[in-house]
Amino acid sequence: MILILSYKAYEQGTDPIIEWLLYYNYPFKKVVIEDLLSTPLSLDSQNGDVFFDGINLSKEVQVIFYRRFKKNIPIRLEGGDLGSVSKKIIRESNYELDALVDYMFFLLKDKYWIPKCESFSVNKEIVLKKAREVGLLVPRSIVTNSKCKLEKFESEVKKIVYKPIDQISYYTIGPYTYSCYTTEIKRSIKNSLPEIFFPSLFQELIEAEYEIRTFFLDGEFFSSAIIRSQISLNHNIDIKLDFNKVETDWVNYTLPRDIKRKLVALMKKLGLNTGSIDIIKGINGKFYFIEVNPVGQYLAPSFLCNYNIDKRIAECLIEKDKNLSQLYQQET
Repeated sequence: MILILSYKAYEQGTDPIIEWLLYYNYPFKKVVIEDLLSTPLSLDSQNGDVFFDGINLSKEVQVIFYRRFKKNIPIRLEGGDLGSVSKKIIRESNYELDALVDYMFFLLKDKYWIPKCESFSVNKEIVLKKAREVGLLVPRSIVTNSKCKLEKFESEVKKIVYKPIDQISYYTIGPYTYSCYTTEIKRSIKNSLPEIFFPSLFQELIEAEYEIRTFFLDGEFFSSAIIRSQISLNHNIDIKLDFNKVETDWVNYTLPRDIKRKLVALMKKLGLNTGSIDIIKGINGKFYFIEVNPVGQYLAPSFLCNYNIDKRIAECLIEKDKNLSQLYQQET
């Protein structure tokens, strides 16, 4: 049986894989964190068994597909709103859930995880350092809270962009949703900054010929070159703002062998067996590694380049689960 850990909503990469598992008539169980409050659950510290909804996950499951799971959830309290006390109870209840999930993951750590359970989240700056170590070209970057340091950095690289240090969520206010994107730091923005501001990640702006989105799965590369108009390149630094524009073309792409070799070395160094990788091919003809997201989206290149990545992921999960189930039966 395959265990799928995901969000209840707003996670577009899960359902297409579930549809293929249904097509292949292969057993799976999808669990979202809200289920931990509504479905029978038991973690036995004596023998390490994890029971959920009457299923012994420790025995029945060999493969776990993680598409995001942990998050703070609203918890309904009986007895009415107690103001700040209610907020504290809800916050601490989420801490309890977080600790519970960590323990559940620990008990299931020997299963085959995609991605590996110790690699759900990666630090961008650590990843960039390791990318340099395997020989990939990486834009220069700096994390600073100093306007003086930022100006010095700008004088060295000419053009700079701002990026979140970690993953930033979206914000919904009424009918509007707001999100944070990679943005070029123009003079007007820089001049408006105080001498000391919130610590932020700044990176050298690479003049792009085109960008490459690569989905990596267990040694396979599914790469797409994303061709944008010059107007879009000048207007939007973050390619996500142009995904759905008619002028944006997605083209099947094969990475150079040397780049593939270095990416495989990087993924091994990071302990990752899957991830969405962003690369820029500069106007100077060089390839620059930008980042990897272990739980990044894959549907755009899958659909627009006919890669059928969702089908390939489902088949990979089934193959791994069958092989590991046979080994488990032989051992027992």
